[in-house]
Amino acid sequence: MKQHLLLLLLSGLLSAFARAQTGPVTDTAKAPPAGSLGAGIAADTGKAPKPPYVHQFRIGFDISRIAFNLADKTKQGYEIQADYLLRNAIYLVAETGFGNGKVDYDNLQYDNSGYFFKFGVDKSFLDIVSKQDFDIGFIGARYGIGSGKRSEAAYFVASPFGPPAEGKVPRQNFIVHWGEITGGIKVELGKGIFAGWNARMRFLLNAGVFKELAPNYIPGYGKGDKSTSFDFNFYLSYAIRWGGK
Repeated sequence: MKQHLLLLLLSGLLSAFARAQTGPVTDTAKAPPAGSLGAGIAADTGKAPKPPYVHQFRIGFDISRIAFNLADKTKQGYEIQADYLLRNAIYLVAETGFGNGKVDYDNLQYDNSGYFFKFGVDKSFLDIVSKQDFDIGFIGARYGIGSGKRSEAAYFVASPFGPPAEGKVPRQNFIVHWGEITGGIKVELGKGIFAGWNARMRFLLNAGVFKELAPNYIPGYGKGDKSTSFDFNFYLSYAIRWGGK
């Protein structure tokens, strides 16, 4: 499983596996020992007791942003992610980050900045093969909200029929929100150390907030003039665990 997941870390998502578990067959003809109420319930219902619950809190940094920042100086961003493991391989997830953009064309100049928060859940579709198995392949959903500001924009439009059109677009503060569908994997490379990626499809929910000029880059979302956007993250994370004894 570990070898397959390491390959998957580079190539794509695993297909979902169906989980099927059956409880042990118990001889109900034998009376449980005196005071063994839990054993009696297990014998009557045919259900195995739940395994110990291991708490896990994990926090990670998106190292792909470093590469993107170096490749495109007009867009700079940083993102972190934290998740908490619930029962049934469900993770509560929170993400935050900030960034800025700059447009410096011959006919248009402005800059913008902002920050964002996202909340949601991930659900792993991989079978757990041991108590020490915390590798996941998952699908999830997010709600995101971002706040930012765009500076006053100066524009210049040449015309072959007369003088050029030029002017300024007033600055704007804005709040945007969006939904996301995401999927990916996280593989434990060493004790508590994870690497993994997310692929995301985003849907802007209030595009009408930009009446005149949408920012070229909204941190956490992407292009402000697009109602949908696609993104990719690669995280290095560290997890702490407790309980389960």
